[in-house]
This record gives sequence, structure tokens and C-alpha cells, in this order.
Amino acid sequence: MSDDLDKLLSQAMVGPALAFRVLNISPSAGYRALASGEIPNVKVGGQYRVPTAKLREMLGLSAAPSKAA
Repeated sequence: MSDDLDKLLSQAMVGPALAFRVLNISPSAGYRALASGEIPNVKVGGQYRVPTAKLREMLGLSAAPSKAA
């Protein structure tokens, strides 16, 4: 799960499978939520992509940490 959270914090968008894992929902429930707009998403080339900023907001996580020099 920590790899999933690392991706959530470092990428602008993720695929549905990762989004469903971090939200702890089944794929069937997840795709229903994508189709209804309950999980914010965009379709790229016919495939769902989920903006990580919205996922972090849904999970109550802060924005991606800035890298200290």
C-alpha cells in the first residue's frame, strides 16, 4: 500500500485500479462510482484516469509534499 500512496503523492493522475485500492472499494463499485461521477475522473483514449489531487482530497490527505533541498 505504501507504493500506492507514493504514486498518489507523486503523480498527477492514476489508473482506476490504484484509485480503487487506496479507496478500499471493489472494482465493480469503483467503476460504478467513476461512471456516476462520484469519483472524479477524465477519460483519455477511452480509459479512465483519476486526478490524484481529488483522490487526496477524498482521503483527507494534504497536497504532495515539497522536496527539501
